[in-house]
Amino acid sequence: MNKTLLMVGVLVGLSMGALAGVPGVQRYNLEPKTAKANAAKVAADLAKVGRKNAPVALYTVAPMSAIKRVPNLYPTDGRLFAPLSWIASRGEFEPASFLMYATAGDFTDVSVECGDLVSKAGGRIPAAAIDFKIVKCWYQGGSAWYGYFADACGRTLVPELLLHDENLIWTDDDTQDYYVRYENEDGQRRYQWMSSRFEVSDYSFVNQANQGLIRDAETLQPFVLNRGEFKQLLATIRVPSDAKGGIYRGALKLKAKGREIAALDLRCRVLPLDLPEPKTQYDPEKGFYLCLYGTGTRNPKVMKDVAEHNCLTPMGFPKVDPMNPSGLDRDIELAKAYGLKTQPVLFGVTDCGLVNWGSGAPTPEFVDKLNTLSNTVAKTRALAIEKLGHTDFYSYGVDEGGPATIRGERDAWRIVHEAGGKIGVTSFAWRELLFALDLMILPSMPVEHRQQEVKLFHDSNPDALCGWYANPHCGPENPDYFRRIHGLMAWQAGYDVSLNYCWWRNNWNDMAVPYEPNLRAIVSAYGTEDSVLDTLAWDAIREGLDDIRYATLVKQLALKAAKCEDKPEALMRGRRVLSWLAYWDGYRMDPDAFKAEAVNYILELNELLKK
Repeated sequence: MNKTLLMVGVLVGLSMGALAGVPGVQRYNLEPKTAKANAAKVAADLAKVGRKNAPVALYTVAPMSAIKRVPNLYPTDGRLFAPLSWIASRGEFEPASFLMYATAGDFTDVSVECGDLVSKAGGRIPAAAIDFKIVKCWYQGGSAWYGYFADACGRTLVPELLLHDENLIWTDDDTQDYYVRYENEDGQRRYQWMSSRFEVSDYSFVNQANQGLIRDAETLQPFVLNRGEFKQLLATIRVPSDAKGGIYRGALKLKAKGREIAALDLRCRVLPLDLPEPKTQYDPEKGFYLCLYGTGTRNPKVMKDVAEHNCLTPMGFPKVDPMNPSGLDRDIELAKAYGLKTQPVLFGVTDCGLVNWGSGAPTPEFVDKLNTLSNTVAKTRALAIEKLGHTDFYSYGVDEGGPATIRGERDAWRIVHEAGGKIGVTSFAWRELLFALDLMILPSMPVEHRQQEVKLFHDSNPDALCGWYANPHCGPENPDYFRRIHGLMAWQAGYDVSLNYCWWRNNWNDMAVPYEPNLRAIVSAYGTEDSVLDTLAWDAIREGLDDIRYATLVKQLALKAAKCEDKPEALMRGRRVLSWLAYWDGYRMDPDAFKAEAVNYILELNELLKK
């Protein structure tokens, strides 16, 4: 297809903003010098292992790496034809990844065949437990991968979307635009231009996606391999909750039009462990929560996806609304179906952001508002006790209010407290002014210099929670970055909750965002007809919470061992592990190394404690 004519057609037919049919095979422009160098490196690699005539080279790579794996980047960290491996506990989701590189020409109709994984003891993990997805590269704003501020003058190619059908998104490498496939109920398909700049969209919602027309496939669909391009596959295994510990082995075959073109061995080490729910670093019995803005939807498929990513306390879920008690019943059923929590209730109740701006007695109008709030909160309390059996709900105050605002909210906050509820709000660290706050959402990522403010808040409010959001907002695609800040960094800094903004909203056009034009599309999932498209960053957040779960387990065991005064070996090992945990640097050190060390210590401590 002539791409110049294509773009002229788009501009002429801008009112439609769409292209009919499939735009063509997805190809990326490869800089000739780089492409030649890559081909030579791959050829040398194949020669070293005696497979110089292999039509496709497969490199296993770290799935949550900070490396931006674009089609022309040779994987210096890749291991040629090494087994695709997972290490996971029972019930855990765990990713693995490999890159494909065609050496002997283009391949179409490429598919992945995978059998069951079997252990020597006869255990079996079904092939259906492995979900294969293409890591789709598309153009985003110039600050992509690392930043979330808009850059109208720049675009950069980044790997982000996890797709079963790579043709759902089509990227034009000449114009640096992307198109999203719309599918009508009658089966007709067309591609919508989704990356127009603000001169076209005028920052309106018109050029954000019609999500009801976007559908990904349920399983991996046939794809293409273009010669000289590296293409990444993510393989996420869900270990059955009843799996026996041991090594499970299998095989993967890559086929093109039914003919095998490459293969990999599969290995999964199932740990004889059941991971606990995440707990805080400073109190291994106090819950650590993931509660991202935008997760409180009632769509069953979305709730299933949220639960499978360790977000068990979605924001605003369940909804305790005295005017809609049947809605709470439905939320409770969803919670039971997908393992979501109904305690605590993080902002699923009426807000309490009433401010008395006067220095004297409140006005009659303000008193009327307080009475209305009091009536609503009393009914909320009664409904929560009846349906949930507790009053552990958090009401939201004024967002990012200053000292005067916080002082003026006290009357409203008192109403919630007298009903047994709690107050949560995004706030800067106003120190002594926050004595009536039960959940402080502190702006800025959990870097080291924030730890003192978190500690002071906990010291002055021992039962309260402290969360974080922003700097960065959601949006940066780098999975290593998001795994760290939602995982060990937040845990070691003493936080109780990750409440980043925002997991989802209708932000499909990264080049023209109508909500906050100074920002990119600050999301970690993209909405579709009845679900969401996962991303590397969203899967990385799940990994970050799993890091906390491993940290929780190893700390609980170490504390137990450190009390074995009559067993010196256990006592000293427990103390050593506690020291290791205290000095681990989640900001700079490798989270994969942390998990490996934690697994070793957990298994060792379990054996010592059995004695």
